[in-house]
Amino acid sequence: MNKTKTTLISSCTILAGETTDISSCTAIDLSRVVQFVIVCDGTFNASTSDGLTVHLYPSDDNSTFDDRYWFKYDIKPCVQIGYDAGTVEWILGETVTAASAGTGTVVGWTISSGSFAGDDAAGNLYLEDQTGTMANDDALTGSVAGAATQNGSVANHAFQHHSQPISPIPLYMKARVTNNGDESVTGFTLAVTTMGL
Repeated sequence: MNKTKTTLISSCTILAGETTDISSCTAIDLSRVVQFVIVCDGTFNASTSDGLTVHLYPSDDNSTFDDRYWFKYDIKPCVQIGYDAGTVEWILGETVTAASAGTGTVVGWTISSGSFAGDDAAGNLYLEDQTGTMANDDALTGSVAGAATQNGSVANHAFQHHSQPISPIPLYMKARVTNNGDESVTGFTLAVTTMGL
């Protein structure tokens, strides 16, 4: 099988509440494709309140595209918080509560130095559904296991998201992207990786 990555929307800024124009999207030919994956890159603002929605529009002649989307893909915002003095490793899906009463759901983390076994793990924690205040030096406590101290404030977060593989129906496709949040998403790129015969 051949794999090809095609950029549909080049690096751009999508303002709060803005939707990209379908005419600014490069069409992709899916006529010899058996499966494709949507790939989105960009940077969420630290204070964004919501994510992005990608709508895919089909065509059978690469000229007239449907007025209704064929497929929708939602990207939830994810915030990045530095931590240090980590004593217990995080568990995916657990709720983290900060001493300032903010909360979020763990979707990932890194360890840049130290270790949890040595009570000095440091790195970044990635949270979805973050609410409330999370401040520097807050104790961060996981609902299941995780424990550390916040190091710095909630930060802008560069993201990359891949959709589940999709089996195409249309011959051609374009996309429109909506920023559902109240802050700009910068450096946004939309690409499709295709697997064809």
